[in-house]
Amino acid sequence: MYAKFRILALLLLTVALVAGCATPAVPAAPAADAPAATEAAPAEADAPADAASGVALSDPPPAANVVAPCATTHEGETIVVYQQAGLTGPLSTILGNGFINGSKDAVNEINAAGGVCGAQLELRLVDTQYAPEQELATYETFRAEDPRPLFVLTYGSGATIVLRDRVNEDKIPNLAAGLNAEAFYIPRDGYSVGVAPIYSDQFAGFLQWAKENWATIKPEGAGDDIVVGVVGWANAFGAGATTAEALAYAESLGITVLPLEQQEISPSADVSGQLQNLLVNGANLIWIQSLSFGPAQVIGTLRALGSWDSVVVGGVNWAMNQDVLNILGENAALADGMYGVVPSYWWTDSDVPGVQQAEAAFTAGGYPATDKAVGYLLSYGSLFAVRDILQHAINTVGFENLSGENFMAAMQDLGLISAGGLYALDLRGENRAPNIATIRQVQVTDGAPTFVTVQDFFELPDTRPPAP
Repeated sequence: MYAKFRILALLLLTVALVAGCATPAVPAAPAADAPAATEAAPAEADAPADAASGVALSDPPPAANVVAPCATTHEGETIVVYQQAGLTGPLSTILGNGFINGSKDAVNEINAAGGVCGAQLELRLVDTQYAPEQELATYETFRAEDPRPLFVLTYGSGATIVLRDRVNEDKIPNLAAGLNAEAFYIPRDGYSVGVAPIYSDQFAGFLQWAKENWATIKPEGAGDDIVVGVVGWANAFGAGATTAEALAYAESLGITVLPLEQQEISPSADVSGQLQNLLVNGANLIWIQSLSFGPAQVIGTLRALGSWDSVVVGGVNWAMNQDVLNILGENAALADGMYGVVPSYWWTDSDVPGVQQAEAAFTAGGYPATDKAVGYLLSYGSLFAVRDILQHAINTVGFENLSGENFMAAMQDLGLISAGGLYALDLRGENRAPNIATIRQVQVTDGAPTFVTVQDFFELPDTRPPAP
């Protein structure tokens, strides 16, 4: 068994190294033969249905924003969209080419349709490798420009955390994909805004759903008590699920959460020791708080240990992504059965107008199917949200008075903001992040993995930290 484990683990790590360690000027496209998630297959007969899930359903993201037509036009003007993300280094596969292409396609569509009240959007993207010191230096460079940024778009927890105090002081909203709870909610009136639910809400929501459906989803031989083992990267993101508030919520459900096991942030990391510790201590549910090669390592190791069928495996939104399947490559079917919290529509939701629009743009771009990941949908949708926020701000205060503070005021006035009909920003009241999500499961049909919805949009528990 040990020899079998080492062989498979080494195979998977080799695949991860090839996909994760290249450092080109822009992220390299995944291998053409990497399995792509196909159209959604019908859920298995024993998959929990919404009506029986026990969780409170919630409305899906709004299809569009109610924004008045432009009262003025500003042809010849330019509005810069400032983006900072990891384009090179081992973490560049997280967003990949899809993220860049989604941004470009959305901006091209918006500009071709007249821009924002005549003003054209211009992308300014800088590589930070997700290193906090580079995130801060890039922001300082942006901030020094004249005019100052109306907003910035960032994509890692390191950026969210290191920029929190700066954007609050400068009154420049940070639309962030790094979903750190304290950065969003301490203080309550901060300028960091999440494009998806905070990690502790996602974790608590998955535990709520698992508790309500345990009789259906629990492994053979498992008892009624849920014991959770969390494997997270050795950084703020990896610790983002197991906050004091989320752990208190788990306790209220009668669920035991074992001490966090940290995972090295490396394509060659060995997580066998961490997983064995959790299994020895009775874990029957494994939560993956990592992304890219991180979930691939956990999946491969659990399979090699012969423990996959003895645990329920779930993961944060970034773990339920096409890039994980790309890294697994020809072994993508190993992810069969994994659950994930997905706070947006997905490519397989072909009846949703926002997905249809993104699909048309993706097809027109001629991109490989392996780029059909969260990166494209995230960036594509965010630019349509930005367009509508800017239009509302221009109508409210005038183009000449655009500022970060007025951009933030426009977001708060809109409240629940559609991002191209794919997901939503939520700034109602003190909210700084949305609080709804779906649960999806990887299911393999005819050898191809599919992301199947087993729980429609529902409201997540509120685990924001208390106000200081």
